[in-house]
Parts: sequence; C-alpha cells; structure tokens
Amino acid sequence: MSSRTGRAVCCVLVLMAMSLSPMVVPASAHSSILLSVDVQHAVLEPGQSLNITLTVENNASSIESYSISVDTGNLASVWTVIPVDNTVDNVFPTWTKNTTLVVRLADGATVADSGSFTVSVTEPDNGYTSMLTVLVSVAPAYQPSLSADGSPLVHLEAGGSTNVSFTAQNLGTVTDTFLLDVEVEPDLASWWANHTNTSTGNTSGNSSGGDTTDNGTGSNGTNATSLSVLMMGNSYTGANNLATLVDGVMDADGYNATLSSLNGGGMKLPQHWQNVNTSGDQWNTTLRGSSWDYVVLQDQSQVPTFPTTNGMWQDSKNASVSLSGAIADEGAETVLFMTWGYRNGDSLNSFNNNFTSMQARLTEGYTRYAENISAAGHAVWIAPVGLAYQTVHDGVVADGDDPTVSGNLFYDLYTSDGSHPSLSGSYLAACVFHAAITGQACTGSSDTVNLNASVKLALQQAADDTVFNQTSGMSYYPWETSGTAAFGLGSSVPQGWYIQWQDDELANIAAGGSASATLSITVPADAAPDFYGYRLTVGSTNGNITSSTVLVVEIEAEPSVATAFLRQSDVFLPGISTLTGVQVTNTGNTELDLDWDLSVPPSAAPNPCTGSLVSASTSNLLPDALDEVEMLIEVDEDVDSTAQCHFRLTATHAVDDTVETLDVLDFTVEVDEAVNFSLVGPLAAVDIVPSVGGNYEIRLSNHGSDEATFFLDVEDAPGLTTVLVSASGVTVAAGEVGTWTVNTKGDVDLSGILTQAFSSTYNGQTATLSVDLNLLEVDGMTWLPPSEDRVLVVPGSSTDMAFGLRNTGTSNLTLLPTLSGLPANVDASFDVQNVELTRDTEQGIVITFTAATGATPATTPVTLTYQDGAFSTSYTFDVVVVDRQEVMVNSVQQRLFASPLAESTMTVEATNLGTASDVYAVEWSTESLGSWFEFTISPTTFQLEAGASQQITVGVREISTGAPDNGVIYTLRLVSTSDEAVSDSLNITVEPVIAAPHLSIEVDKSTAKPGESVYGTVQITNHGNTEDTFTLTTVGKDCGLDITVTVGVGLSSDRFGWSCVIANDAPAGQEAVSFRAVSAVRTNVVAEQGALYSVEPNWPGDTFVALSFADGRLSMGVDSSASTILTITNLGNADLTGSLDDYGNETGLLVVDWVRMSDDVAATDFSLTAGSSVDFKLTITSNTARSGSTELTVRVTTVGEGVLTTADSVPLPISIEGPALPPNGLSALGIDISQSAAFATMGAGWLLALVAIQLLRRRGSDGASDDPDTEDDSEEDDEKELPELGYNECRLDGESKVNCPTCDARLGVPRGSTPPFRFTCPQCENKIRVVE
Repeated sequence: MSSRTGRAVCCVLVLMAMSLSPMVVPASAHSSILLSVDVQHAVLEPGQSLNITLTVENNASSIESYSISVDTGNLASVWTVIPVDNTVDNVFPTWTKNTTLVVRLADGATVADSGSFTVSVTEPDNGYTSMLTVLVSVAPAYQPSLSADGSPLVHLEAGGSTNVSFTAQNLGTVTDTFLLDVEVEPDLASWWANHTNTSTGNTSGNSSGGDTTDNGTGSNGTNATSLSVLMMGNSYTGANNLATLVDGVMDADGYNATLSSLNGGGMKLPQHWQNVNTSGDQWNTTLRGSSWDYVVLQDQSQVPTFPTTNGMWQDSKNASVSLSGAIADEGAETVLFMTWGYRNGDSLNSFNNNFTSMQARLTEGYTRYAENISAAGHAVWIAPVGLAYQTVHDGVVADGDDPTVSGNLFYDLYTSDGSHPSLSGSYLAACVFHAAITGQACTGSSDTVNLNASVKLALQQAADDTVFNQTSGMSYYPWETSGTAAFGLGSSVPQGWYIQWQDDELANIAAGGSASATLSITVPADAAPDFYGYRLTVGSTNGNITSSTVLVVEIEAEPSVATAFLRQSDVFLPGISTLTGVQVTNTGNTELDLDWDLSVPPSAAPNPCTGSLVSASTSNLLPDALDEVEMLIEVDEDVDSTAQCHFRLTATHAVDDTVETLDVLDFTVEVDEAVNFSLVGPLAAVDIVPSVGGNYEIRLSNHGSDEATFFLDVEDAPGLTTVLVSASGVTVAAGEVGTWTVNTKGDVDLSGILTQAFSSTYNGQTATLSVDLNLLEVDGMTWLPPSEDRVLVVPGSSTDMAFGLRNTGTSNLTLLPTLSGLPANVDASFDVQNVELTRDTEQGIVITFTAATGATPATTPVTLTYQDGAFSTSYTFDVVVVDRQEVMVNSVQQRLFASPLAESTMTVEATNLGTASDVYAVEWSTESLGSWFEFTISPTTFQLEAGASQQITVGVREISTGAPDNGVIYTLRLVSTSDEAVSDSLNITVEPVIAAPHLSIEVDKSTAKPGESVYGTVQITNHGNTEDTFTLTTVGKDCGLDITVTVGVGLSSDRFGWSCVIANDAPAGQEAVSFRAVSAVRTNVVAEQGALYSVEPNWPGDTFVALSFADGRLSMGVDSSASTILTITNLGNADLTGSLDDYGNETGLLVVDWVRMSDDVAATDFSLTAGSSVDFKLTITSNTARSGSTELTVRVTTVGEGVLTTADSVPLPISIEGPALPPNGLSALGIDISQSAAFATMGAGWLLALVAIQLLRRRGSDGASDDPDTEDDSEEDDEKELPELGYNECRLDGESKVNCPTCDARLGVPRGSTPPFRFTCPQCENKIRVVE
C-alpha cells in the first residue's frame, strides 16, 4: 500500500472515531471484561420505569463468574436502580451473558434530578473490575391544572357582575408558561355529578378524563386512522414533492396516509377550477374518481396579498368558493394552503415590501377566502405554513440575526430565488400539514427525510408551536371544531356576556408551583334564569397540553309584569256587551304562570257596567313576551255617553306554596253614545214635469241614546237636480222625528221613473233613503238640415236632397210630411213617407226632385212640414231649375309611343252635350312621379256652343330614359270653367319606344386555309314596339357587309350575304366573326352575335421547321470544347413537337451535349406554337489526343397535326488541333541525321551500353555481394517509356481490362477489340477511347 493510501485510511478511521465519540459512555474497563448496555441514556417521566440490558463479555481465556454492583451515589433520591442478578456465572471465553438493570423514577421528580449511575462488574478470583456509567434524565413533563378557589357555581342576578379567583398549578417537571381561555360548555350533565373536573395527568400525554389534551410532546403512538389527501397547487406544492413529504411524516406517526397532487407552474385557483369543471380533465377525474378526506388548495404566491377589490383577487376568491363546493359534493373538506412571503418581500408590489408585510397580507387573504367558503356553507380549514415561516423568521430576529442574510434557519428555508422552498422549507410545510390535519405533534417524528437532526427538530418545533400555540382556538383545524369551520362567526361566548381573564398568560411557573388568576364576569340584563356552563382551559405553551375545568353561572329568576289598558278605542254602548282586553308584558327574566282577578275599586262610584274575565290565567309567558287578558264589559241600557265604568285587574304568581301579587291595574271604561236613526220619504212615486220640478218631505227618526243634530246629504242622480228647500241640519231628541223639504227637477230629455238617493251620517253611522220620481213625457223634434238650403235641378234630370229628423222630446212620434210651393214641371218623392221616431232617435230622409225637360229655369221657395197630431214643425228651402251642362271627350286610340328622336302625336275630340254655350279648359295629369316625357297640348282652352265639337292634339317626346316598358298612364280631363263638376276625362298610356333587333346568322362555308374565304348570310328581325331602321356591319373583320335596313314591328328583313378572307398569318384553329346591328330609334341599343369558322393547318412545302447554326464552323484543341447555338423555327400555323439527333463521320472524335435554352435543361425535345422558335446550345468536346476534322449534321423529327416529318441541318464543319509530330530522324547540336543513320547510331549506342554494363557487373562481383535493389533498378531502366494519355483515353492492362477515366470503374472491353477503339462505359455512360 502506498503512503498516500495509508494516510487516507488513517484519516477515515480518525473521522469515524470522531463521529462515534459522543456515543461513548465514560467507563473504566479491564481488557478481560467487556461491558455494554442497550440503553446508554435513559429518559423517564415521573412514575415510569425502564429495563436496561447489561451485556458482559468474557475476554479472558478461562470460564469465569462475575459479581455485579451499582453505585447510585450521584443520583437524586427519586431514582432507584436495581440489578436483577447480583452475579453472572459460568461465562465461557469469548462468550457473553445478559442481565437486567431496573431503573425507576418516582413521582414528583423534576428535570434537575437528572444524573448518572455506575455499574461495576468484578472477576473475584483475580480482582479484575470493569465499570460502565449510564446517564439518566427526567423527561420534561408538562401538566397544567386549573381549579376554582371557591365553589365553581356562581350565583348572579341578570345585569350583575363578579370576579372569580382560580389557582393554576404546574404539575409538570419543568418551569412552564400557561395560557388561559374561555369557551361555552353546553353539556353540564357530568358537571352536576361532580362540581370539579381537574386534570389527573397522564404519562402518555393524553388525559383519561377527557379534559387534558396532549398535542404531541409524548411518544408518537400507532394510530389506525386512514387519511386520503389531494393537493392542488403550483411549483410551491410540486417543489421537493411536498405530497410525498407529508405522506412520510403521517406514515411515521402511524397514519395510513394516501396523498396525491395536481400541480402546474404558476397556476392560480381559477385555473384549478376551470380544470375541475372540465369533463374528462385530469383534475376533474382525479377529484371525482377517488374518495378524498381533504383537498388542499394553494393559490399563486402573490394573488392573496392583492387588495380585495382587485379583479385577480376576486377571481381567486370566487374560484375557491366554487372549488370548495365541488369538493363538498365529493364528500371531502377543503384545506387552504397558506403560503409564505418572499424572503425579501415582493419587489413588484410596494405593499409587500418585506417578508413581514407580505406574510400579513397572505394571512389576511387566505382568511378572507375561508370566510367566503364558510359563508357558502362549506367546511374549510387552513394549514398556516406561512405563519410557521414567520415563527422561524421571528426567532432569527429575536436572536439578533438578519433573516435576509445567509447562515440562519429562516434564510435556508428558501432556494436561491428567495421564493421557492428548499427541502427545509418543504419539510416545515409537511410538519404543519401533519399537525393541522391530524392534531398530532410533529416533534420527535421518526420520518426518513434527509435533514440535519438539529435542523429537523427546530422545524418540527416551529410547526407545532404555530399550530398548537399561536393559532389554537382560531378554528383553523378540523380537530378543533365539529362541523363547518366557524370563520367569521365571532366568539363562542354568548352575545351580551362579558367573561374574560384579567390576565390570560401566567408566565414562568416553576415545576410544582402555582399562580392565581381572576375571571371577570358580567351578565346582560336580559339574561334568562338558567345555569350557564363555561369551560375554562389552561394550556402549556411549551408542552402543548391543555387542562380544563367547568364554571357554572346561575342566573336567578326575577318575576315581574307590567299591565296597561290600551283598548280605549273599543266601543262600549248602552245595553251592549263588548269584548276588550288588558295588555300584559313579562318584564322579568323568567317564564311566568299568572292568575287574574277583575273587580271594582272600593272607592269607585256605583258602576253602570258589569265585567267578567274570559280566562282567569295566563300560562308560559316568556320574558319580554306580550299577551292580553280578555274580558267582557256589559253597559246598562239606560245610560248615555256621559257615564263611566271603573275596574281593577290584579295579577298574582304562585311561588312554591305562596301567592305573590305582581301587579294591580285600575282602569276606566268610557261609555259611548248609542247611535241609531233612520230616514223615511214619500210612500209613492212623485210626479213632476221635468222642466218645472216638485217639492216633497224627508223625515228622520232618532232611535239612539242622545239628542243629536243631523244633516241631509243629497246624492248625485243622473237626469235629476235636487236641492234642499229647508235648512240642511235638524236637531232631533232621542225618540223624536225631524223633517227636511226638498225640490227636484228632471232632465227635459228624460221621462219615466228615476230614483233620487239621500243619506245622513252621524257619529260614523249612515242612514240612506231612495225616493222614486216620475218624469212626465214631453213632445220635441229637431231638424238635421241638408248641406245647403237650395236644390239645383237640371231640366230632364233629378237631384236628391238629404236631411234628418231627431226626436228631442220624451214621447214617441209618428210624423207625416207635406210639401207646399213646389214649382210646375218639378215632382218630388220621399224615400221614407211616414217617419216613426222613438225617444232620442233620428231618421235620415232623401227627397228626389225631378224636372221635366221643358221645365223653366227659376228659383221657387218650398216649405216642408212634419206633423203628429197637435205637434208640427216646418223647414223652408229653394228649388232652383238650372240649365243642363255636359261635355264628352273620346279618341280612336289610347296609346301613344314616345321617341327621343321626334315628337309623336294623337287627336282627341271634345263635344258639348249641354243646353248652353260653355268655355272648357284642358287638364293633363298623371300619378307617376317620373319625368321621362315632354308633352304639347293644343288648344288648352276653347269655347263650344251647345252640340259643337273641338279637336285637341296631344304631342309627346322622350327626354330621358328609364320609363317603364309597359308605359305610364296620363289623364286628359276637359272641365267647364263655369262649373267644375261638369267634366269628362280620357286615360292615355304613353309608352317609350323599344328597340330590340335580333340577328340570325347562317354559315355556308365554315373551313378554309389562310388566304381562302368563309361565307354565309345574315337576317335581322325587329322585336321592338315601333318601326326601326338598323345599320348592319361586321366587327373587327371586313366581310363585305355594311347595310342600312328599315324593319316594321315584328317583321324580318331579307337575308344579306357576307364573306370573310382568312389572313395569311392566321393560326390554325377555330375563329369567330361578330355581326352588329345598331338601332336608329335608340342608338344605344346594339345587337351582336358571332359565327364560328375553322382555319386549317398549313405549312409551306414538306418541311415544318427551319434549322440554322449561329456559327458556320467550330474549331478546338484536344482536351477542349466549343459551343454554338442551333435555332429551330416553326414555319406553319399550327403547334408541333419534335426532337433532335446528330450524326456524321468520325463522330467518335467528339462528345456532343444539348441544352434547351428556354429552361436551361439538358434535353433534345421541344414544343413550338405557330411561327415560334426555340434555341438549343450545342456543346462539342474533343474526345481525341490527335488532330482531326469532321462534319456534324443535326436531324429534327417533328409531329404537327398528326403528321411526322424530318429535316436536316447543313453540315457543321469541326476541326481538332492536336500536338506537333516528332521529326523524321534526329537533330542535335545543329546537325540533322536521316532516319536510317539515326537508327544505326542508336543501335551502336545500345551495344556499347550493354558492354559497359557487363564490365560493371564483373567488377562488382569481385569486391561485393549481389544487391537485389541494384538489379531492380536496372530492370526499371529497361522498361519502355509510354506516351501521355489524352482526354477520356486509357490503356488495356495485362488482363485485357481498363479503368474508366471518368468514374474509375474496372471494365472489360468488347471481345475482339484491338486498340485503338471506342466503347461506352456502362456505369457513367461516357465514351472511352482505348489506345495502344
């Protein structure tokens, strides 16, 4: 092992030793006796005991026995240590034996009694001894107790106050601070059995009496409770998998917990609600798919701090209520996850400028959420994780440290962003959730979260302190309150009561010590007599243990009533019994049963009344309740309203065997006046003339108890007018009669029986009377005259006069007419001869006056009289015989066509059919609003003698288009200037002229080649409403047609011939020629129609295309290329397609490439429209290393209109310039040697060279060994030097194969081929030249 390795091992051993050093118990040991115990530090509560196993190991070489002793000299007397065995016998070498030490701690021990004892094990033969020290400590025990100094039953009157003294005792083992609280205790059954109920203590931490609660300072036992919790949040919940941490803490405390979480980064409560409310969403299915006990809701970290008027805050509040409703529907309860403020506050919101401010607003926000959820009727709790953060924060501040600087517990609750929780922060939250949901402490949890033990303990204590001390009694937790959480519902002390500790904190009470406390009680004045129980709780702030006792406040009964007679408005009449009552109010504080007595006060005058109670008792009258004692009061019939009745009502209350008078009420009943009277009128109907009227009497009889003055009221009666003749008021003594005289007139239009009503009202009572009045009938009639008081009648004609008669009297009439003064030759007839008129009816009458043809014009007064017996009435008017006036207009036509080009006219004849000359005016009108036409009327006025006629000319011209095609109706009216009633009219329809040409075209020859003609005929038909002249031409082409023709309505013209010559450059295909007809009546009306014809394909000669090169010759060197342009032109008038090919001699010297220049594509095919051309780029590359020349010819194959043709280009000469050839012989140093001499010279040179080589070899063999490298070099010198290869050239190898110069493929050559030759590479398709 290296020195470095050794040093490392030593370092590890040292560290291990250091880590184990705190666990080593101080001991003095002999090497032959080894000792150990299973409990090195025993921690007991007073009254507990513990068995410690002592193990003795024989480290000697022989069987030994040992004696055991215990030294407790350093222990307080409350400790007892007893070894079960004084000796351990026959321990074999290297073997061990166990024995037991019993450690007991007596009651009354305190933490100060902690210490240690020493165990000594001795081998007596050799006197060897080993000693072991065991530490023992008194466990901190917290046990508060509270008891009243006197009786726990306090007696008070309603509205009273008192102070009650109590003693709080510290029965624990350490100094403690107690908190005092008051709650209502509704169940007093156990208290009545035992007036005191104090804590008995419990070493397990749970009071057996049920009045002491341990929240976790004792051992964490095993629970059988199962819990299922679903958490909905964001990254705060998801960080460090908070659900798993809570699960682990609960499982470590013995709960069978199931936790799950639904998280999303930055999610707010409205988003959780949207997901829950969406069918099929994971949130929806998770909530509704399992049975949850609690569902935890966490809002976004800032929203709860916003003002409550903020929209986001409102949305979250509403979402929390909606979510809690959905949670309640699934049988679960809501837990709000109160989050924490940011480490340095929220820089985005000034109201969250530091942790403390932000946490305060978070606490307020989540509390408001809870209040709204509770108001909606849903259970809701709060896990105050943020308050636990504040507990840690405040502890750091109290230690004088800055919580925003690293190095303290609060700082380490956060990750680096100062917002999200570290593992410590999430563990603190898990402990809060555990305590908040289960009610069990987290301190001492055996969970497996990997945190430093001291940090873990500090976080556990902070969580427990927050839940069990700081927020206890705030209804945050389900184990505190049964039913719905009471957020916002106020204190548990009844309203109006004041019950409070004068000092609710008792600080630093030593173990076994006590302190006094005073409870102040004030009872409201309306408190009902009863026993009111209050549970007084004392709680340990260090141990989270509470103890309680019950105080009972007895409110004593105070019976009291108040009575009042409030029904003075009841009516008490002589001779009548009246039901009345006295109001009674329970003004005491206890329910009452009352007895009543009704009597007359002894000092009262003789009573004109008799009284009796309806019921003599009132039962179960509650405090502040009202009731009524009913009684009957009967008044003597002989008294009047001046009488009074006096009564006394006494209320008594039975208490045990005694009767207590609670109230005596004297009251007076005022006797009321008995009012009774009646009205009497005439016994029969009173006859009156309506316009005159008549007097009659009304009598009043007073049947009441008092003299009174009565007034008569006359009621309104339609058709009657009634007035008092005598005074309106009469005074009538009791039993007497008073009289009024009245006069009534009737409506002159009425008759028959009418009723007049009278009334008289006195003291709230009214008497009425109806009197029948007979209105006598009266004759009367009114004329409804005609519109004028004359009748005009024309000789030979009749005239009607209409008028009416109305019966204005009250009798029925039968009227007969007479007509006097009627002129000669005029007769009159009535449509109604005898007129029957009942009352208020009328009749319309028409008289027809007829004048004979020879009647003389004159004006005659005529009188019309109607009579019924003695009644008659007349009307006078004039009958005027006048001249006859009549005129007539007519025409042979009633339609007039309006043209924009010229005026159209028609004639109307007017005739005077009257008996006298007259002057007439012509009127021209229409109901149409259009102004499309211009009219001329002649003449417009003229005079006609009787029987004469006049021609009237009407002319029209269209001035604007748009008139309806079916025309506009105009009226020509001829009216007399002396009498507008004399007129006649004629309706004339004015229609706009309509131009509607229609063309009919026939094609006789429809196909031709360019330069030839197509021809046919054309005809025009007039579909308009007037004769029209049309101009007929062709459009765009001259086809020899330019004609003007006039055609009548509905007629057709002759057929006109046309002929069109096809242009020489016309493309093949279908063409059209258009014909146009233009109306002369309406020049804007044009008819066009086309005819189709076909142009046949045509090419000059037998060839379709022309070929031309841009260059007449191409020249290039070896290994080079040259290009030229080939242009192909379509010589015909039809489309064609084609392809290129090339041929010629010695084409193996060349490589030919084609590129179509229109799209830059390597191709040889093309398409051409008529007359168009295409260019191809021809690139020729040399394929030889020598000089040469050849010609290249291009052949074009074309297809047009199904015909295939070919055409060749002129040959294109191509020359290739190769390298210069060697000389024929030698040339050196300016001397030329012939070829034969050169060969002879070269042969001699080779011979001399061979001889020289042989000589050199011999010389080499004499002085050195053979060198193979030298031999190889000489062989290489013998190889023949080959000429350089040209472009795409290669040579055969020894296997008759070649390598392609382009793609380097290994190829075999065609069998029998001898260089030089060409062939195409099958791999890259390039042509290869194989040389010698």
